[in-house]
This record gives sequence, structure tokens and C-alpha cells, in this order.
Amino acid sequence: MRFIQSIICVCSIVLVASCRTVTYFESPNNLRNMEGTLYLKDGKTIDGKLVIETENIFGSKVKLFAEEDRKPMQFSLNQVRGYAMRNNEYELKEIREGISIGKRQFFMKRLTPENSRIHLYEFSKKETVNKTSTRHVTEYYVQLPGEEENLVYSTNGSHFVPHFEQKVSRMVRDCPALAKKIAEKQNGYFYAQISLMAEKRAEVMLRIINEYNQCGR
Repeated sequence: MRFIQSIICVCSIVLVASCRTVTYFESPNNLRNMEGTLYLKDGKTIDGKLVIETENIFGSKVKLFAEEDRKPMQFSLNQVRGYAMRNNEYELKEIREGISIGKRQFFMKRLTPENSRIHLYEFSKKETVNKTSTRHVTEYYVQLPGEEENLVYSTNGSHFVPHFEQKVSRMVRDCPALAKKIAEKQNGYFYAQISLMAEKRAEVMLRIINEYNQCGR
């Protein structure tokens, strides 16, 4: 009996130690012990080693080991605004497109300046290829002016296609020169629903957003 208890004790020590030493970054929603800064909705910021497992339905949502703490602080997604790591900003955003149960919240890398009038985000998600393998695919989402702060829409969703030139030119109608380029489907200011890969759609949106940010300045 004592031998079994000793084995259990050793295993527990190893597991606790591994929680603080194993480091990896698979995606913005699946990482362990990465140095970063956590931003909370109450305005607080905390530096430390982040553990995020929002891709794992059985894992805790957000943990952070501050300095030499042996046990991590734990936070629900309702408490978290985002985090910074490796000179990138990741914000918690909600996707409401399609049919889903409950909130679909994920951390997405912000590709636009903090004070941008429209924001573009890069979202990496895991997809099942077959019974033995998965892969991560990248999609892009947009936060529109006047919408809820954490709500985003796919660049390939109904807010943009079909009739991209009509929908997006209306979004930036307070910048007539830019709206005209989009409405006329000028090169670099238009994409059809199925004609471009995700990265190309992102390039078009980023060009429009950058020009919109400069409009009137």
C-alpha cells in the first residue's frame, strides 16, 4: 500500500512540475507557458506565463503563472479582454454567424492599429482531417464600426458577399473617394465570394481599412 502511495505522490509531483515547464504554441487558442501580458476587462494587466486552452473543451479557459507562483491564477473568458505576446496583440472575439449553441469566443490576432476605425483579425482554428489527424486553417474576421465591441464577421460572410462593391462602399460612404473605388470594383478594392483565397481577401480588406483610417486626416 505504501509503495502505491509513493508512486502516486511521485506522479503528482511530476505532473505539477510539468505544468510549469512544458512550453508550446500551437495556436492563439492553444498554448502553454508562453511569456505574455494578460489584459482583463476591469482594466488590469498581468505579466506572466500564459496557459490558454480554448480549443480544448475539457481544459481550463485561461491561466497565468505570475513570477514564481507555483499555482496559476485562473480566469473565465468573461473576465478576459485579450493578451499580448511576441509583439502581437490577441483579442477575445465572438462569432455569431451560422447556427451554434452558446457563445463562440476565440482569441484572434489583431492586424490593424489599436485606433483603427475598422478592425481586421486573423483566426487560426483546428479542423479534423480524418480519424488520426487534424490541421489548423486560417480565416479572417472584421469588426465593424457601431457594432458590439467583441463581435466580428467573416470576410467571406453575408456582410460582405455577394455584392461586395455595394455592401462595403456603404460601410465607408463617409469617405467618398474610397467608396467610389470600391463601387467601381477597382483593382485591389474588390473581391468576389469564391474568386480569392482567404489571404487575398484579407489583403483587400486591409487596403480598404488603411485608406479609410487616413480619410479626412
